[in-house]
Amino acid sequence: MPSIEERMRKRFILMNGDPVLRQAVEAAIPEKWEVTEATGLEAFEEWQEILLHRFMLLNLEDPQINDPIELIDQIRREYQLNIPIFCLGGTREIRDRARSARADRFFDREEGLQRLPEFFQQFAW
Repeated sequence: MPSIEERMRKRFILMNGDPVLRQAVEAAIPEKWEVTEATGLEAFEEWQEILLHRFMLLNLEDPQINDPIELIDQIRREYQLNIPIFCLGGTREIRDRARSARADRFFDREEGLQRLPEFFQQFAW
């Protein structure tokens, strides 16, 4: 069982395997924030570990992520978690499928990177 201190750490998940995107995201991370990077949910030993993060950035265009729609569906339907999922990139078709799986917001890659400071501020509670 995680401690209160563990739960209060400022962390987010970056579902991504692209080193260029990773570098851009890392450049935007404010002090006291931590990133957990993964390409699948198997990176988390227990589904409850996902709840220790304040939001997720999901690269819809990353070929290392086997099926981003299934990933979203597993978080929402199987785990029944309401962690905010912000999607970067993707075609209209994949965004529509991600929307149906209940992802929260969709941004082109550059717009999403520009909005990162806003996300960090919004979830800094």
